[in-house]
Amino acid sequence: MSRELMDPHRVPCKTDLGRQALQGRDFPGTRAQRMFLIMADGRTPMSALAPAVAQLGLDEAALQALAAAGLLAWRHLIPRSAPAQAPAPRAPAPVARATAPAAPVRSLAAAKMYALDLAALMLQGQDQAVREAVREVGSAEQMQQWLEATARDISARAGSERAALFLQRVAALMPAETPEELVTT
Repeated sequence: MSRELMDPHRVPCKTDLGRQALQGRDFPGTRAQRMFLIMADGRTPMSALAPAVAQLGLDEAALQALAAAGLLAWRHLIPRSAPAQAPAPRAPAPVARATAPAAPVRSLAAAKMYALDLAALMLQGQDQAVREAVREVGSAEQMQQWLEATARDISARAGSERAALFLQRVAALMPAETPEELVTT
């Protein structure tokens, strides 16, 4: 990932065209690019999205392709025209903090969208009931019920190993305050 994309002041934003592309079934990019576009909320800088970008396996070219297609735009938290100032001296960070990776941004909404995309892949087009049911999910408890029902569907159509993989991958994206037993049961 280039230094420019990792600029902590650079913020990805969906364009109107990007929002329209996400609503349709035929997204003009890869699943990873679609997931990134879902996460591009216009408020979260690339420095916070970096772990998710790495997990999705996206590189600079993939993000530039979204921008070239008119689906993604970039803005900066601090205007480039601001006068340059010398950085204030900082105390050195403790070694433990300096080596700890940044925590990925987690939200119920992001986990819900990821789970829906993953379920669609695993159910191979037989996901209409899952898509309708996910609309009712608004809390961690409702998410748990939906995950259990979806895992049962995946198990019936694709096998129990796929269902377990589905739950494991979604659990990795659930908000930290979500009890672990909510997802892994």
